[in-house]
Amino acid sequence: MSILKQPNPLLRSLSRESSFALFFTLLYAMLLAWFMGFHELWFDETEPWLLALYSNSYAELLHNKRFEGHPNLWYSLLFVITKFTTNLQALKITQAAFAVGFVYVFLRHAPFSRLFRILFCFGYYGLFEYGLISRLYAIELFTLFLVCTFYPKRFTHWYLYLLLLVLLAQTNLFGFLMAGILGLLLFSEAFKLWKQTPHWAQISHLKKGVGILFWAAGCLFSLWSMVRPNETNASLLTYFHPYYFYQSAARVWQAFVPVPNFITTFWNTSLLRISLEIPLSAVLLTFLLVVFYRTKRLLFPLFLLFAALFVFFALKYEGSLRHHAHFFLYTLAFLWLKSYYDQGSSPAQRLKPAPTWPSAAISFCLTVFAILQVVAGAYALATDWQKPFYPGKQTTQFLKTLPSNYVFATDEGVATSNITAYLGKPVYNLPTGNLKSFYTLDPNEVNDLRPYVLLDWAMALAQQKNAPVILICRSELPYTWAFSPARFIAQFRGNTITQFAFFLYQIDPLPFPKKQMTAEYPAQQVQ
Repeated sequence: MSILKQPNPLLRSLSRESSFALFFTLLYAMLLAWFMGFHELWFDETEPWLLALYSNSYAELLHNKRFEGHPNLWYSLLFVITKFTTNLQALKITQAAFAVGFVYVFLRHAPFSRLFRILFCFGYYGLFEYGLISRLYAIELFTLFLVCTFYPKRFTHWYLYLLLLVLLAQTNLFGFLMAGILGLLLFSEAFKLWKQTPHWAQISHLKKGVGILFWAAGCLFSLWSMVRPNETNASLLTYFHPYYFYQSAARVWQAFVPVPNFITTFWNTSLLRISLEIPLSAVLLTFLLVVFYRTKRLLFPLFLLFAALFVFFALKYEGSLRHHAHFFLYTLAFLWLKSYYDQGSSPAQRLKPAPTWPSAAISFCLTVFAILQVVAGAYALATDWQKPFYPGKQTTQFLKTLPSNYVFATDEGVATSNITAYLGKPVYNLPTGNLKSFYTLDPNEVNDLRPYVLLDWAMALAQQKNAPVILICRSELPYTWAFSPARFIAQFRGNTITQFAFFLYQIDPLPFPKKQMTAEYPAQQVQ
């Protein structure tokens, strides 16, 4: 059975496809809404929300997010939403809207078998990683699948297709790479650098010139918005070590088969060893080479994208499974595009039919991969349903039971930003000495304080506010040895998907002890 559908012009068939897509999209939406009721947002999910919520202007938002390393689209959308509501549930609703959107487009228009489309949407990526977790990847998939859907109309709807490419570039780094590659492919076909281009239409020189400028400006703006300030003054490479090359070489297999270790802390783990995943990745690459060999205009861009991912993961950022998954997502997108070249728009434009065995083989392999993704997704969803994803929400629920005059403070702003989001108000960040609404990944900021100094500063804050201070820490403090009186009141650790913990200490507004404390060891006296 071929993984690629044959087009059916009958309205009856189109109606059946529409009903099929609507039914399973509705089922997906109900499942996603149910699982979202159990999922706890963590700090990577709440950070864009906090940036949007506590930025007083759009210019301030762009300044505050300068260390995020992402384009502006997701943050801009949340900025608009936070002008109408401060309810954190709006973040989940926005995520769900784009997740349901990409699922419908995929179910309705993707040229794959119905079985595969269902398995992908209800598998690890469709329902868990890019559905449940509120990050900027659902909007990427929604835009990418729209690009694939409109691909046959890229010449007849020239500016609309270019607009979709520019929007794709604004989603994240991986959308930017895809938009850049597809733009190059589009203009190479517009200038007739390839023979037998399906759906080709004459484009005037003016439209080509305007299109190039529009696409290039969109991609350059996306790149500019992703570059962190510290990267302009330092090496673009984060590390160079054989370990990262070995890890990166295994990512292709992990992307296609994201089966984790079956433990509570399963997230971003892999069941197989790296030594086995590297040769399996090589087999997959060889197979894709065979599949795309007869459509070289797609083979070259796809492998160029793979090379970019490998270099990025090996030299710049090790990444997580949500990033590595783009080996698989790029493959799906190019298989989608390949279906148009295999079908053609007329007998004169139809490329030579490909052998049937690669089509049957890829149908079988993708179905097997999708089944394994469903297994991984089912385990991930079951674990997220039974176990907290992160201890921040539990910590916040406890904090809300304390008297309203208590002051909340933290030893750092990254991990506890999740607590800030659930509290609905900023907390004091002791290393910076002010209320903190969101964290800034500025490498020039030094946010580490010695434990005893941290307790002293908490005591100073308690005296200043004339109220007890609840100090929220990521690690245990030797509070029994400190001169500043403090007492341990609660801890939240273990039994969570992510390996984080919070320890709570209460410091009352008592006078400073007479004993002297020093932040550092005394300097040696010169004899």
